Amino acid sequence: MNKWLSWVNLGMTPILAMGAIAAMSAPSKANDFQVSCKVNASTPTVILTLVQAGTTKDYTILNFLPQYFSPTDAWQKCENTAKTLQNLYETGSSKYLTTDKLNNQPVVCAVERRGIGCDHYSAEILFSFKSSENPSQALYEMLGRDFKQAQRPDVRTISRTYTETKPFWWPF
Repeated sequence: MNKWLSWVNLGMTPILAMGAIAAMSAPSKANDFQVSCKVNASTPTVILTLVQAGTTKDYTILNFLPQYFSPTDAWQKCENTAKTLQNLYETGSSKYLTTDKLNNQPVVCAVERRGIGCDHYSAEILFSFKSSENPSQALYEMLGRDFKQAQRPDVRTISRTYTETKPFWWPF
């Protein structure tokens, strides 16, 4: 029995060592992207900074446009949205941005899958608009070009639109 255990230990040691080496040499993706709020032409803007193969590139996710927000509200909502999106990217928990009305207040939220509204237990509310705004139209106008859908949402339809938080080129 001791010979068998010794053989098993000898056989398992290289396998375990290889696993440890692979885990230590795997590239870390934690610092390969950063979501932040920056001012772009006096408009607070949520920016995704992506570092890939030593090259850094910025992508606009959302512009907090003055027709929808006061300067103070725009900056505060931009900062909060950037923090929430950073966390969502890191955890991989939300895949879409969508709009809804909660308590007669138009909101933008992040959800796990299509078909979920902002009232779902897993939805993350990002920000709200004035009650008179059409949230689908406003979100479309705010989105950066890499995050916009091919067509403007039809304001006459009842269904909500879903915008992917990770565009087709997302490397992670």
